Amino acid sequence: MEIKYNRSLSGIPENQLQQPFRKVTKTQIENKDPVRRNLTQLYNEDTQQINKSMLNSNYDLRKKAFNQERVKRSLNQDVLDDKENMPQHKGLMTKLYTLPQELSTITIKHKFDHTIEENKNLQKQYTDEIFFYLKEQERKSTPLEWLKNHSIPSNLRAKMIDWMVEVLCSYKCTDQTFFVAVRTLDYYFSKCEKQLEISDLHLCGVTSMFIAAKYEEIHPMKLSVVHDKIAHKKLSTDQIKKKESDMLQTIGFDLGGGTLYDMYNLILTNCIVENRLQEKHYKYLKKLCLYLSKMVLYDYEICGKTNYTLLAAALIFVAFKIIEQLDSSFNADSQIKDVAQIIQVDQDQLIETAAKVLNLAKNFEKHFPNLENLKKFNGFQLEDDEQ
Repeated sequence: MEIKYNRSLSGIPENQLQQPFRKVTKTQIENKDPVRRNLTQLYNEDTQQINKSMLNSNYDLRKKAFNQERVKRSLNQDVLDDKENMPQHKGLMTKLYTLPQELSTITIKHKFDHTIEENKNLQKQYTDEIFFYLKEQERKSTPLEWLKNHSIPSNLRAKMIDWMVEVLCSYKCTDQTFFVAVRTLDYYFSKCEKQLEISDLHLCGVTSMFIAAKYEEIHPMKLSVVHDKIAHKKLSTDQIKKKESDMLQTIGFDLGGGTLYDMYNLILTNCIVENRLQEKHYKYLKKLCLYLSKMVLYDYEICGKTNYTLLAAALIFVAFKIIEQLDSSFNADSQIKDVAQIIQVDQDQLIETAAKVLNLAKNFEKHFPNLENLKKFNGFQLEDDEQ
């Protein structure tokens, strides 16, 4: 039997039934509430006024921007029409008049190069201050007569220096790393109160190179490389680390003192000798000074009793005399007077030290017959530069 639903059976009169909620609209609510209707009307009027104001403002801004863009395009078009002065760029696909900015000069910053004149001037600004600071520090940080309290003969030390040249050149270390390594070794000898034996020389030499590489190089030698390749596993990693700690504490972590390399470069900069020589002769002068500065570090009788400033001036003296034979327009005597004035030393003392350096250069193979790494890794000829 089918039963049909009858609304009248629900007990609510049909004329009093509530309308479904979905049919109750905002308009119906506002019709019943006159206050709400007035507020809505005011809100709509305000909104229309704001929109109209914004529209006018945007129109003014767009008009102003359009005028600016039109001026820029006309300026760029003038540049395009100037075919004579316009730079030609092959492969430049972007049209100039499409660029939003005005044309301006572009300055490209190159990587820092000490050969650029502007960078040379920047270096020279503080050359005097650096030189006199290092000279002042030299009194307490330059090692002198460092072997007198130890049982290490000078010829074995020279052999260690020769080996350092080979090792550091083979591992592409900078020249400054070599000079820091030698200074660290000698400074440690001068400060160490314990008497060192011949057996200590190998460990001290390896460790000084390890310290210098970590101080100077961007990518220093790893401890594993020092242990395997340089020490040939004759020294343990613990020995190297302990000696590193001992050396640094003994010298008071003073690795920033001036080296012979620093001194002769600062003196050459102060002399402004570069402007008085041809480029090839100036390059030869720098190579010659580098060679002589490494050479004198072999001889304990010279470097062990002379401070770095006087030694640097003496090897520059010898280099100037050699350059004078290659370039007749170069006045070596005048330049040597400038050097003596810069380092504030008696010229007779300078000449005496220079004579020792020159004698060593002439008789190096006689003094150190089996040490060939300096010539092997740092030998040079003028003919190579001329080519």
